Amino acid sequence: PSSAARRQIVMIERLENLHVAVEERVNLKRVHRRLQTLAKLLIVTTFIEDALRVLTTFSVQQQSMEIAGWSSPALHTLLPALSFAVQSIASIMVVLPSSSRRPEVGCCMLICWCAWHPIMYGQQRNWEFVLETATIMGGLLILLSHFMLLRPSVLRSSSLLPRSNESASSAGELQQRAARLQAFGRVLIVSIFVYIAADKAHSWAVQRTFGPNDGPGVWGWGTRLVELGISLVLLYLCSLVVIGMKSRSVALILASTMALTAVYMHPFWAYLLSSRKFMMEGVSGMEGFEVDAFTMADHQRYFFFQTMSTVGALLLLVVHGPGTLSVDEPDGPMKLSSAKGDA
Repeated sequence: PSSAARRQIVMIERLENLHVAVEERVNLKRVHRRLQTLAKLLIVTTFIEDALRVLTTFSVQQQSMEIAGWSSPALHTLLPALSFAVQSIASIMVVLPSSSRRPEVGCCMLICWCAWHPIMYGQQRNWEFVLETATIMGGLLILLSHFMLLRPSVLRSSSLLPRSNESASSAGELQQRAARLQAFGRVLIVSIFVYIAADKAHSWAVQRTFGPNDGPGVWGWGTRLVELGISLVLLYLCSLVVIGMKSRSVALILASTMALTAVYMHPFWAYLLSSRKFMMEGVSGMEGFEVDAFTMADHQRYFFFQTMSTVGALLLLVVHGPGTLSVDEPDGPMKLSSAKGDA
């Protein structure tokens, strides 16, 4: 063979040797299980944090209910108590391992709570809040579909054990339902990124200088081009997730970006030791109000953990994949193998 062909053969052999070396040192199944556990913990962090916040600042939550427009004094107490009970119990049901359908019930409770939460706090017109909640709901739907596929009837249908036609049909219907939930979860999981592409990209770009006629508050051609580029990239990545093409890789990129954003945008720990007053932003009904450091830290902590739950939702897509109603994995999730076995 020619020298170019020999170099190509050598390169292929080196890549194969590298692949074997990685498999010998890394147990892919173990990494997958740990990532699955991390994703499950992250997606419930906002619910656990909010439940603890309600418990430790109950009087503040009662005032929040009054600000949100609930006129009955009884509801000022009942709604925060309901918030603590539902979020804490459902989170525990999701996180703790179980062979029963308890995790599925926990997921359903949290999904219902996500739908109710913006209404309870009067934030239903705060689109960033609503769509970030929808993203978390998408992750919960993907987790719910995973739990459904772990039911004994489905596992038996996937084995070589003999089974009746009725049980096989029931398992097949359950698998189809889980696939539809997973597909709907993919649609919801990109909600916050569609909002960022439509609104946040403009808010960020218009404060920068990208051309000779641009500047803070000036929407010049440089600003428009940068804003258009950011929006198109985000919308393209969202479309890949929705159709299930390269969705694991895209979700990992988005999860990493959101984790860095949480640390940069919501450093609640930076407010804890401050004695200054801060201007509240991003909270419907409180924008423009001057608040103390504790109140600011409390809200920033909530936004931080809400963003980390978004990271958990995306990691669940990385772990469990797009499902059978997708371009990438129509025949089921990819199989992991490791030279070290399953230990």
